[in-house]
Amino acid sequence: METVQGIVGEAVNQPALVEQDRKERLRLLQAMRISTQTEIEPEAYSLSVDGVGIFALGDVHAIKGKQKSGKSGLLKVCAASLLRGQMFRVKSELKEPQVLFIDTEQQSADVKLVISEVKHLTGLEDDDIDQHLHLYTLRSRSYDTLLDDTRLLIDTLRPQVVFIDGLVDYVASFNDEVLSRQLIHELLKLCEEYHCAIVNVLHENKALDDANMRGHLGTVLAQKSGTVLQCQKTKTGIINITCPDARHGQMPAWNIAFGSDGHILDADLMQQQQVQAAKKQKAEQRQAERDLILQGRLEKALDVIREHSGSMLRNELTVTLTQRLKLSRPVVSKFITQMVKEGKLIEYDKSIMNPSDTVLPF
Repeated sequence: METVQGIVGEAVNQPALVEQDRKERLRLLQAMRISTQTEIEPEAYSLSVDGVGIFALGDVHAIKGKQKSGKSGLLKVCAASLLRGQMFRVKSELKEPQVLFIDTEQQSADVKLVISEVKHLTGLEDDDIDQHLHLYTLRSRSYDTLLDDTRLLIDTLRPQVVFIDGLVDYVASFNDEVLSRQLIHELLKLCEEYHCAIVNVLHENKALDDANMRGHLGTVLAQKSGTVLQCQKTKTGIINITCPDARHGQMPAWNIAFGSDGHILDADLMQQQQVQAAKKQKAEQRQAERDLILQGRLEKALDVIREHSGSMLRNELTVTLTQRLKLSRPVVSKFITQMVKEGKLIEYDKSIMNPSDTVLPF
């Protein structure tokens, strides 16, 4: 009898529970509505380059590049900028920030080099660095604990900026669409709950002409990221840092490099010099090609003049060269004028002659 009553009671209460759940979900959705009266706080950036903000708080972001393209070097510069206030052209927009830096790829000795480089770049004392930069090597942690580990560290340390060097280690497979979407969703929730920026490093696909981040994880991260920075290393070792995708302002490109001592340095001037040198070399190459073409045309013109006993009326030479060089008459006429100006042909009394075979009567 009691069992029957329980079943009946549950059946009676079921519509009420469904309605209660419906009202609760509607309440949550209404809180998310944006209307004409909604006041939105302006985006707060953690860093800026030449006045353009990057890595906004409350959002996920991405750093991408081929393997060994300088992504970790970029993270070191960003961390140094946050601690010191400015590094090269990168300026901190935060005061006394707390920075959480998680590395899932390298061994402890290599991760310690992050601290060493930040100390070299900033010149700060050990206590200052340890007070603001919280560096963890989680290489030994499994993908099924890393997200909870990150959540615990964020809840404990309350950082404004979180760097994750090795996001691919947070999933069993970067090609699993469900896991990828779930991971990025959880990271977004952390960003909103703790009002922090989470900057994720992910490799690009291996093909040289494919700059997309790897797998479904890369696709989802690219879709959700407020800022995507890209690292590309030139043949001379300069690391070009660009912003191929941004929700708002497009960050200007800048450059870093590793010096002979292994430390990071500002490479903007070096890049400008190399670009100018490359432009000069290309212009010289084009000029050499043009000179070679003109020399070939001149030799053809001199052959034609010799065939006519060393002298030809300009009009006749123009017609003949037009046919033999298969060029238009205006082009040939301009060429003859140029050769006369340069003294490689002589024009006298409407005739064209070879300077080396000509003695003019004056």
